[in-house]
Amino acid sequence: MPPYNARSPQNRAKTHRAVLIGVDSYTHEPDLPAVAHSLRLMEEALTAESTGVLDPGELLILPGPTGSGPGTVDPLEALREIRNAREQVDGLLVVYFAGHGLVRADGTDLHLLFSPSRVIADRHHPFVDALSWREQIMAELRLARADWVVVVLDCCFAGNARLDFHPEEQQNFALLMAAEQGVEIPPGDAATGTDFTVGLHRLLTGRTWASKPATFTRLVGEIREAMAPLKAVDDHRWIPGERRHGDDVLLAIPGRKHGRESEGNGPAGTAHEGGGRSKRAATGREGAGGAPAQPGESEAESRSAGAAQAEGGTHAAGTAQAEGGTHAAGTAQAVDPGPDRRPSSRRHRALCAALALVCFAGVGVLLSVADGPDGGCAPPLELRVLVDPDIRPTVQKAADVYLDRDTGDCRAVGISVYTGNSTDVVDAFQAAPLWQAPPASCPPSGDCLLPQRDLGAQPDVWIPAASITSLRVLAEQSAAAGTAAKLDPLGSVAYTPVVLAVPAEAGRKPDPADRPAPLADLVAGVRDAGADGTEPYQVLRPDPEGGDGALLSTTALYGTDDRRPTDVEAALTDDRLPLQPTARDLMCGLADGSRNELEDRAAVLIPEQTMALFNLPSASGEAGAVGRPACASDVLEHRAARYPTDVPVLDLPFFRVTWAGADRDAAAREQVVRDFYDWLAEDPEARAVFVRDGFRTGPSGKPSLPSAASPLTAKANEGAVSLLLPPSNPPTSASEVTETLRDYRQALGPGRVLYLLDDSTSMEDNRVWSGPGRAKDLVARSTASIGPDDTFGVWGLSPGDATNHTEPVPFGLPDPDPGPARAAIGRAPAVNKNARVLDGLRDGLSELRSGPEGPVPRLLVLVTDDEDSADLRGEDVRALVETATEGPPVRVVTVSLRGGGCAPGLLNHRLAEVTGGRCLDAADDLATELTAEVAKTGTGDAR
Repeated sequence: MPPYNARSPQNRAKTHRAVLIGVDSYTHEPDLPAVAHSLRLMEEALTAESTGVLDPGELLILPGPTGSGPGTVDPLEALREIRNAREQVDGLLVVYFAGHGLVRADGTDLHLLFSPSRVIADRHHPFVDALSWREQIMAELRLARADWVVVVLDCCFAGNARLDFHPEEQQNFALLMAAEQGVEIPPGDAATGTDFTVGLHRLLTGRTWASKPATFTRLVGEIREAMAPLKAVDDHRWIPGERRHGDDVLLAIPGRKHGRESEGNGPAGTAHEGGGRSKRAATGREGAGGAPAQPGESEAESRSAGAAQAEGGTHAAGTAQAEGGTHAAGTAQAVDPGPDRRPSSRRHRALCAALALVCFAGVGVLLSVADGPDGGCAPPLELRVLVDPDIRPTVQKAADVYLDRDTGDCRAVGISVYTGNSTDVVDAFQAAPLWQAPPASCPPSGDCLLPQRDLGAQPDVWIPAASITSLRVLAEQSAAAGTAAKLDPLGSVAYTPVVLAVPAEAGRKPDPADRPAPLADLVAGVRDAGADGTEPYQVLRPDPEGGDGALLSTTALYGTDDRRPTDVEAALTDDRLPLQPTARDLMCGLADGSRNELEDRAAVLIPEQTMALFNLPSASGEAGAVGRPACASDVLEHRAARYPTDVPVLDLPFFRVTWAGADRDAAAREQVVRDFYDWLAEDPEARAVFVRDGFRTGPSGKPSLPSAASPLTAKANEGAVSLLLPPSNPPTSASEVTETLRDYRQALGPGRVLYLLDDSTSMEDNRVWSGPGRAKDLVARSTASIGPDDTFGVWGLSPGDATNHTEPVPFGLPDPDPGPARAAIGRAPAVNKNARVLDGLRDGLSELRSGPEGPVPRLLVLVTDDEDSADLRGEDVRALVETATEGPPVRVVTVSLRGGGCAPGLLNHRLAEVTGGRCLDAADDLATELTAEVAKTGTGDAR
């Protein structure tokens, strides 16, 4: 079948449209001045005199007249125009987007960012005022009436759109992505445009009578060849991606316009005589006219050519517009990479490299670039600051204050503060070359060390919570890693000790805060019942793999003479409040008394500054007033600090990180890093930020007494803290901390894990069966937490020949090589039968309980789309819930792959609630959260 031609006689009368969206102005992220030029290039490419497939009047261009300011684009406006187009167009529909793109931590759910978009520290909903490719853009375009839908994405992580490319069965749909999955791209040049769109423009407008038509499939090969000399961010190969559903479609016609031969001999790009005007805002973006530069032609030569045309009587774009004629697309200097356009695309990194690391960590924000007096600013030098999870909020505040000092027209520096599990950071620095050159591929399980995926881009600055963490890096860092990443310590920026924060309830006063003791003794004291028979406290601690403070506390508890990590962990676990990643999360969990009974019955191992903030009353309405975090209710019990002598003070060391081969702007970056450190360590403004968050400051290595502005001296903390910091003895070596981490991962011994995989055909029909982030992939990836001594298996819930289930992986001890089991999961087919969910759950509970008695960790994981459990009878569900609570304990984790599957009262939620498990749904980071849940039972991470 010939490719679809919007200008063929049979299609000429149909409605065609292109919705072109270019977001170059942002409120919370760096501006992208090159995008404004790219928008003009794409406009011209589709309507060029001799090659275009659309009329100017068939273009809808944003920014438009309804924007809230020059160059701004609102996401709802963009979605509305896409919806209008998909409802009205019955011919060719083109959607083009250029701007920032972000993904979730696991690389899923690409979001397109618009002028007001921002990133927040919400694991479930990190993107505000942005559009999800999966849930909004693709969902709209699947409903399009158009003969053909073509989408072009010129943004970071554009390639991740392929994960959610699901056209309707009979739909013709083509998707062209600026780069491969997971790849970030540079911001381009304000004078010429973004590199990818510049290449597209040249290929679409440069076709002569002798050229072959620019079909989508031909264009893919040509743009890949054109981008091959360039490099994406961090020297990744630049290979545009594509997906196509249908035959083929023409996007440019050589030497022809609108199905007719071109009138006159004027060059491509001259004004359209008598044509319609494209729909766009009058924001001063229409540039002077002129022919696009041809391959090899310099920008200056192109401008000279345009001037010559105007002088010779040919209508240039600017001339036509001035005379009241039709709209021209503006100057288009599409220049091939040459000596003045370096193949390396790392000239500027603000387009998305910084945003990527915010995304991967799920936290942080990038500050915007201010407009200069001429309306355009060069991207700022971006500083990437990797911090311990417990200190990220304060470092972010400090970075904001630091950047607010810049009062110039254009911001010179941008700072991204991001975070990741402390143990992941140590692993990443110990294998630093993988940060610069990730492996070409990972197994389908995703079980490989990928620092860029798990943490973000290479940092310029690292601020762990404790100096001992850097010693752990150096202790096991290979020579190659030490060469790839050099850590240069500059000093500490603030201090806070780890304390045992004990409720200070009336009638049961804790020991005076100035009576330090070894941590094990302090813990034993609060666990002893009072003489009056009062109930002992439950002791809780954040995840030791998350922050340095929790790991150092665990090291002290394991370090007693009768070292028994299993007993320690059993005593630190309470099913009423699952393990929390940070100290703040732990306190927020306690504050939510509706979800647990521990609000006033738990002593917690947290940094002193966290306790001090939660002791404060709610902030007054006065500007700048300091109060307890918003998650804490006013009835949360105050706590008093008990100071362990065997846990080192968290000293927030500042490390300059230099990377081998990253010398393009090395001198400028070095200066900015040192200036940022000097400001953090010495400037009163910086100290005020840390003091107001409860940290202690002072000369490097010598924390001073808290000032009057500190929460430590507030009335709410009188008697709760020791103003004079008690002495503490740090761990003897980094190896002891590393040994603690290994023991923690092995503490509960071998576990028993059984997966129940809904393998009914509805899983395939609902597109949640195969592919990244879907059922089989989630199960395979989470088996990384299964160790060689654990017992595990995977059952399919469709009935087998003689049982209620099939067994892709029989329940038993795993093969030392995890490859065969993961391959078996990957091969498992969807079965044309209904899943027997109730029977599978009953059999699974029985199987897990049939093993050894005693405190053996047992986990049952149900992965389903809920279709075969939606109509279960109430009495059957109640009976199953009762069965789940009888006999040896089995935690049940349910994974609902459809929205709403974890609603209260439903089977998934009830099973998780009564067994102390969890219900995970599409709002969660499923790959990460499921792996973490399995890790609580399996010992695969205990290395």
